[in-house]
Amino acid sequence: MDLRLIRRLTWDKLQDHTTYWLAAFVGTLINLYGQLLVPWFRGYGDPFFMFYLEFYKQPFLTVFSVFVGYAFPFCVGIYSSVATRYKNRRIESIADFPERKPDPVFRATRSGQLVEVGAATQNFFNKHQIDCAQAILGQETWTEIVSGKRNDIGTTIYFAAEDVNFLVAHAPTENNEINVYLSRLPG
Repeated sequence: MDLRLIRRLTWDKLQDHTTYWLAAFVGTLINLYGQLLVPWFRGYGDPFFMFYLEFYKQPFLTVFSVFVGYAFPFCVGIYSSVATRYKNRRIESIADFPERKPDPVFRATRSGQLVEVGAATQNFFNKHQIDCAQAILGQETWTEIVSGKRNDIGTTIYFAAEDVNFLVAHAPTENNEINVYLSRLPG
């Protein structure tokens, strides 16, 4: 169990204003039901007077019960959110991969049109005015990738604008597009 991650997820949830709005809304419903509607359903008379009477007799217990009505949805909301995000952390990490990878990662149609580009890749592409897969990979490499002739992982390309070699990996997607992963080679 990664306690640092749990603390970070908890802190993120505590920073989210919707946590407090939801707890206030649900807590109000719980308190209205428990403090006012239940006595009214049971025929104890005016529920506001009963609440006042209960508060007069046992102020600490009454305030505590109102507090629990708000604390319960607050704690359950935080727990369920953190538990869900902790459980799905691997999926979130994989989904966030294109955004975090400093080297270009993108998805393109078979014609070379860019379909999906991470933020770092978009900045790189904007800097070098790249608007299609062929502009970075070259027409010959792209044609080989699309045709299926180039399946080896050892494919490298030279990108003159930055005087760098990239290792090219690619994988077809279910919707007939191609994911391309470039990794900068040292030297």
